[in-house]
Amino acid sequence: MIKPLFFIALFFFSAPGSAESLQITEAWIKNLPMVVPMRAGYMNITNNGSSKIAIESLASESFEKIEIHQSIEIDGMMSMQPIPGLAVLPGESIQLEPGGYHLMMMNPLQDLKLGDKIIVTLRFDNQTTQTIIMIVRK
Repeated sequence: MIKPLFFIALFFFSAPGSAESLQITEAWIKNLPMVVPMRAGYMNITNNGSSKIAIESLASESFEKIEIHQSIEIDGMMSMQPIPGLAVLPGESIQLEPGGYHLMMMNPLQDLKLGDKIIVTLRFDNQTTQTIIMIVRK
């Protein structure tokens, strides 16, 4: 009888802006030869909650480092700039896609092949985490 009460309490008292409110779809990594030290990662992120959710960092055992980047145009030249985090407002959807926000996944620690499933952990500003699976594709 204690377990059901615990889960009811967890449901009603979960932290505002918690990972449970974040829906991530179409998470994928661009396939490149192993000699290329960087990969781009993309996904769709939707905040179904009532509070802002901010992604502070990402990590994976398959990559040395993952950063959030934004492609921007400076004096007619496209450039990729790291950003410290990504806030998703309530009801908002953000697409990480070529030419916009994306993940810069540095130094793969294993040979990646088409169809591989890579586990990535997102850490939020309230110190909660969410684990997702990203698929390697063309």
